[in-house]
Amino acid sequence: MVNLFYISIGQDDCPHTYLTRKIKDLTIFIMNTQELEEGYQTTFSLFFAKDEENLRETMKLLKEYPGIRNISVLGVKDQVMSLAYTFPRTSAFSHVKEIGFRLHPIIVKRGVEKWFFVTTNDNVISKTKERLNDEVTSVHSVKKITTKEFIDGYSKLFSEMWRVKLDTTVNSTGFDVIAEALKSGYFDWPRKSSLSELSKSVNVPRTTLTYRLRKMEKTIFEEMQHVENSIE
Repeated sequence: MVNLFYISIGQDDCPHTYLTRKIKDLTIFIMNTQELEEGYQTTFSLFFAKDEENLRETMKLLKEYPGIRNISVLGVKDQVMSLAYTFPRTSAFSHVKEIGFRLHPIIVKRGVEKWFFVTTNDNVISKTKERLNDEVTSVHSVKKITTKEFIDGYSKLFSEMWRVKLDTTVNSTGFDVIAEALKSGYFDWPRKSSLSELSKSVNVPRTTLTYRLRKMEKTIFEEMQHVENSIE
């Protein structure tokens, strides 16, 4: 029988948790991991930073991380960077590959790595906690999930990638406006809040608010169109 789990861990032997501890607003999506000989693993990841300065700092720290080698920059645009690189196999990776496999992408934020895990082992919760909790790894949570929870959670993971991508094109003020608009019911049908009421709530002139909302809508739809066109 196949079992699905959602796992959250901290690691002291992983460059991803190290980098996201050092750089608060850095988010890493590990898209693929391959085991290599001689105790190494190679990874392809996407890095989303708050700004270009943070992205440069991320690269500097990554190059200085013990055992890192073969860094290949696949692409850089604004605050987004895609990389392939090799580093010493982590304790967690060595353990989990023996009892199942992780599903990518894996998300890493603020020193915590989260991933979905598949195994046919019914006792994986106790075994995973026992194997993972060592001098360099700490298990925050291991939760068995249903198929529906997996579908919902995995969908939210890709939504998180979309949200982080928008962070690079919509500023924090814009997200504050969106949050207040959602909270006040401005986007509901029928509307529970008018544009004038929203304007007062966010302390932005009505005409300026109209412009910002239109600009954000345009940005979101352009991103959606770009993704659709790039897939075709």
